[in-house]
Amino acid sequence: MKLKLFSTIAAAASTALFSISAYAGPFILSGTDADDHGSATGSANLDGWLYMQKALENLASAVTVTNKVVVSLGSTSTAGSAASSAFNFSSLGGSGWTFVSLSTGNFGTFFGGTGLYNVNNVGLLMMDSGNNVIGGVDGSSFTAYAAAINNFVGSGGGLFSQANGYQWLTALLPSVTAPGESDTGISLTAAGNAAFPGLTNSDLSAGPYHQRFEGYGAIPVLGIGTASQSAIIIGASGGSITNPTGSTVPEPESVALIGLGLAALVASRRRKIMVS
Repeated sequence: MKLKLFSTIAAAASTALFSISAYAGPFILSGTDADDHGSATGSANLDGWLYMQKALENLASAVTVTNKVVVSLGSTSTAGSAASSAFNFSSLGGSGWTFVSLSTGNFGTFFGGTGLYNVNNVGLLMMDSGNNVIGGVDGSSFTAYAAAINNFVGSGGGLFSQANGYQWLTALLPSVTAPGESDTGISLTAAGNAAFPGLTNSDLSAGPYHQRFEGYGAIPVLGIGTASQSAIIIGASGGSITNPTGSTVPEPESVALIGLGLAALVASRRRKIMVS
C-alpha cells in the first residue's frame, strides 16, 4: 500500500511539473524604440531591427502553444515595416510560422477571442514603441485588454513589447512602472547575451531608448542602460506577466532529471519494502 501511494505521488508530481511547463509563456519587455532605429539590407536586419528579430526567435523557441502565428498589433508605416522585417529575416518562417498585421479597429474581436485571428489561435504578439515611432500604437490602447494579454501569456503565448508607455503593464501590476529615461547606450547582461546570441551592444545602441523599468521584482534583466545601470530590457521564460516564473519553471532537461529522480526514489522504496 505504501509503495502504491508513493508511486502515485511521484507520478502526480511529475505530471504537475510537465503541466507547469506546458502552460507558461515567455515575454520580453523593452524600454527601447528599436523599430525607429534600425533598417534592413536585401538580406539582413541591422541594429534595432536585428534586436527585434532576435527577440522573436527567442520567444518562438519558448512558447508552448501550437499556433505558429505572429501578430503585429496595429503597427503601420515605419513601425509596421520594422515588425515585418524582423519576422521576414528571422528563422520563424522556415519553421512554419506566419506573420499577420492586425489593425487597431480589430483589437476588440482579437482580444475577445471572436476574430478570424484572435488570442485563441495565435502564438506571438508584437507591440511597437508607440509614439516613439511613426505608425506606432500608444500603450493606452491596450489597457482595456491587459487581462486578456496576461491570460494569453499565462496560457503559453509569447509577447514582445517596446516603449509604448506601458499603461497596460501598470494596469496589471501597479508595482511595476516604466518611467521615462532618454539616453543612448544599452549593455546586455549575461542573461541577455544568452537570450540574443549574435546581438551586440552597438546593435541596441543605434539610437536612444525611452523608458526604464522599476518594481519588476524577480523578472530577469536582459539589458541595462550603460550610463544609468537601470533595467531597460526585462523578460521571463514562463508563467504570466503577473506571475512570472522564468527563473523557476524547469527547462525540459530539468524536468526529465526530476522525473528520473522520482523514479529512483520509487525504485529505492520498492527495494526497501522487498527487503523488509
